[in-house]
Amino acid sequence: MLNTIFLIAAVIGGTVMVCQFLLMCLGMGDDGVGDIGGNVDLGDIGADLDIDGIDVADADHHTSWGQAGDADIGHPDASRIFEILSFRSVIAAVAFFGFAGKASLASGSTETKALLIGLAAGAGAMFGVYWLMTQIYKLRTAGNENILNALGKQASVYVAIPGQGNGMGKIQLAMQNRIVEYQAVSEQEATLKSGDQVVVIDILGPDKVLVEPAA
Repeated sequence: MLNTIFLIAAVIGGTVMVCQFLLMCLGMGDDGVGDIGGNVDLGDIGADLDIDGIDVADADHHTSWGQAGDADIGHPDASRIFEILSFRSVIAAVAFFGFAGKASLASGSTETKALLIGLAAGAGAMFGVYWLMTQIYKLRTAGNENILNALGKQASVYVAIPGQGNGMGKIQLAMQNRIVEYQAVSEQEATLKSGDQVVVIDILGPDKVLVEPAA
């Protein structure tokens, strides 16, 4: 009976895993990592938002993006166990449970020992897939440009920035291992000229920041 259970688990789990792999190779499979961590990139959201009626150069709205970055917009109530129990991890657990259990019976182990080995292999596969998916997710999100990371960083004026918020210029700064460029405004009286060093003191929008001269 137990041998049949191991066989069914190995066949079903192995078949689904192979199908998932083939779909992924064909670009048709879900990467399965979008729901891990549940974090949203505000930079990406901002690029798609039409912020009607808001003058992002107005000082009254300077904190809107900064506060949004501090908000916890993930899933704080989600239990760790539900993150681990994804479809991929469960399928991997079923497959390895079947493979390991059947191999144990074939090597002469008792049914109790084979069952324990199968359960251990299934649990290990589940956690292993979960860990692998979290690492893939981290690699993906690490490359996403997030304007919130520019806050407090020193930058160089690329296009002159008029004083007293009377227009926009551009800055360049090193962020996330690359050079990025953002629109910038300044509340200083004097115009910030090209080449001047400034510091980002606030986030005004998906690609706009407030700067002041660097000390």
